Amino acid sequence: MSTIPHVDEMSNKQESAPTPLTTTPSHEETMGRISEGMKRLGDLPIFSTTINKIRRMSSDPDSDAMSVAKEVLKDANLSSKLLRLGNSAYYNRGVGKISVISRAVIVLGFDTVKNLTLTLKLIESFQDANPSVEMGKMLVKSYLAAGFVRDIADKCGVKDIEESYVCALLHNLGEITVAYVLPDEYLHILELVRVEGHSRAQAEQTVLGTSMAHISQELATSWEFPPAVVNTMAPSPSKISRPVKDRVSFNSSITSLTHQLLDNLYNDTGDNDQMSDTLEIISKVTGLNDGMVENYLSESFRMSCSLASEYGLNKKLLQPQLSSGDGTLRNKWARQFSYYASMDEQSATENTNEASPPANLSAKNVKPATASSSPSNRIHTNDTSASSSPPNTAIHPDVAQAASPDEATPTHANSMLQLQIIQEITDLITRSARLSEVFIKVLDGINRGAGFERVLLCLVTPDRRQYVGRLASGSDGDALKQYFSFPINPSSDVFSKTLMEGGELLVSDPEDSMQRNLLPSDFVEKTKAHSFVVASLRYQEKAVGFFYADCAVSGRSIDEADQRNLLQFVTQARLALRLCT
Repeated sequence: MSTIPHVDEMSNKQESAPTPLTTTPSHEETMGRISEGMKRLGDLPIFSTTINKIRRMSSDPDSDAMSVAKEVLKDANLSSKLLRLGNSAYYNRGVGKISVISRAVIVLGFDTVKNLTLTLKLIESFQDANPSVEMGKMLVKSYLAAGFVRDIADKCGVKDIEESYVCALLHNLGEITVAYVLPDEYLHILELVRVEGHSRAQAEQTVLGTSMAHISQELATSWEFPPAVVNTMAPSPSKISRPVKDRVSFNSSITSLTHQLLDNLYNDTGDNDQMSDTLEIISKVTGLNDGMVENYLSESFRMSCSLASEYGLNKKLLQPQLSSGDGTLRNKWARQFSYYASMDEQSATENTNEASPPANLSAKNVKPATASSSPSNRIHTNDTSASSSPPNTAIHPDVAQAASPDEATPTHANSMLQLQIIQEITDLITRSARLSEVFIKVLDGINRGAGFERVLLCLVTPDRRQYVGRLASGSDGDALKQYFSFPINPSSDVFSKTLMEGGELLVSDPEDSMQRNLLPSDFVEKTKAHSFVVASLRYQEKAVGFFYADCAVSGRSIDEADQRNLLQFVTQARLALRLCT
């Protein structure tokens, strides 16, 4: 793959400055031109490396939806397209708005994603025709911002870090679209900022008659993006004095501030205090100290350099330019980032992990709060529905019986079977099946797809005083159901604690002294479990039940990879609670 040429490598035809506009268009006129341009040019272009990777993965029997989603999340334009399709009326038939790419991949299916990539234009082709528009650099910067937001969100306890990642990745949708559809106008904006000293906002208004943020939001709304993503495309409030705890407000603030921080770094506006001010606000929003925020920024930049190499781009494109004032914070970061970008690929990757989105996407931050958790930094999803009662989760006796046979159980996960069962669950949710049907399929997925030998669903009793085993799958399910019947007591029972606080918990050793005090006295003797996972089910902030899973038959230890596999299915159960009640 050819690298993007520098200015001095461009042809004479491209060296002349774009012709200045004689009149300022209205917002409506600009959006009309963008709409016409998209019809003429087609969807936003994607990297050829993305196409090659997804094509290989789709033919690999060991690949799963999460693996495909991880590759999609490296390419902002493909992520945008999948989110648009996943929320379209054709594909999204009653499953609710989709704000994460892993969910979009499941809804669309492997074949659709693969075939889609083969029909989209390549960034390399666009770059050859428009060498002055550094599209590759813009997309890698979006990846940089997304990686930074992901790490910050994870540290702050955001439960769905993939949504935070997606918000940051797609924040500059308007800028990327203008650069693609109206390249002359885009270059004119850059010229007004660089040569004539206009602010970015002034230049955008002069050339487009509107702002990039306004264009981003209008495009995202017309493409059926969920409000959780659209709202983060607006500018962030400038005055924030304390940590933001609401998930939606947090994503909006940290996404906007992160892109503002990168604009401070890459656009020398002459105001060297801006970057320091932005870092200070990020610290206030997150409750993290400046040093921790700067470490995440540094790590994200190194990962972006690795991504640039992976995609055949010149890493020097990511080098910020030094400005006047040697001792400024901006120049400190410009020098440090230039050093990272100039390192050879081997050295650059010795100090960081492989460039990638969240390894386990939305399931990274799932443990229940503990005494060491910082309340000021934990962010919980706010449910605004007026209902205060859990849904009717009664299980029909015939259905319950069908979920409990002693079957031959797998000893390890089956990624292709996971995807198949997740798609079957999606079909059930789409046609508004009974919750019991969805839960049975979820148990089947955890058992046969995720490789757990015994799986149990416990539900809270109507008087909300205890939990009891209701549905089981795998070996010895009836005995497990009979054993699990205990009063709800979060102070002395790990299952009650997870049930009431939410989240998930992996217990690697039930014999550990700290865990033993939170388990029934005869738990190990009765269950023979050497390790287990428990994951809560909640509806509008009220406890409904929990899933329990172990591998006690073979005695196999459960690790975090097993937990991630289980969470794919628990997520479907939680979605069903919202949509099928």
